[in-house]
Amino acid sequence: MIIVLLGTFPTAFKRPLIEIEKLCKKGLITEEVIVQSGHTQFDSEYMKMRSFISPDELTELYKQARVVITQAGTGSLIKGMKLNKKIIAIPRLAKYGEVVDDHQEEILHEFTKLNYILPWTEDIALEEVLSKIDDFKPSPYVSTKQNIIDHLEGYINSL
Repeated sequence: MIIVLLGTFPTAFKRPLIEIEKLCKKGLITEEVIVQSGHTQFDSEYMKMRSFISPDELTELYKQARVVITQAGTGSLIKGMKLNKKIIAIPRLAKYGEVVDDHQEEILHEFTKLNYILPWTEDIALEEVLSKIDDFKPSPYVSTKQNIIDHLEGYINSL
């Protein structure tokens, strides 16, 4: 099963759905595809569309998924990384009105460098990324949250 996560930002994000639908239509994706579409309206013959999914059910879907295809927001990515899932991430882009700035491109770049995810960008076809997913071995996720907290506390205490 493939789970697709478009995030909860209140704008449409149809680009990934259009490409996934094409691959389903061609028979290149034959497994079940469940989409948490958020604020994106999209009719599909092949994908099961759900606007929002409860956190508990979403965790179960992550666990069951062979592949997670998601927007490059930290919440969706880190949840999948903590579960050691194979993740394909595509950034929402400001030039299409999908988000207010291009911070997701920066997130995508950094998480790709750390080998946590496979990137899906405008210059890479989804079909090409999917052809690499079976051999992809994501690096185990290492949280740097405590390091950041310690750094901030040190800075605040130095004032």
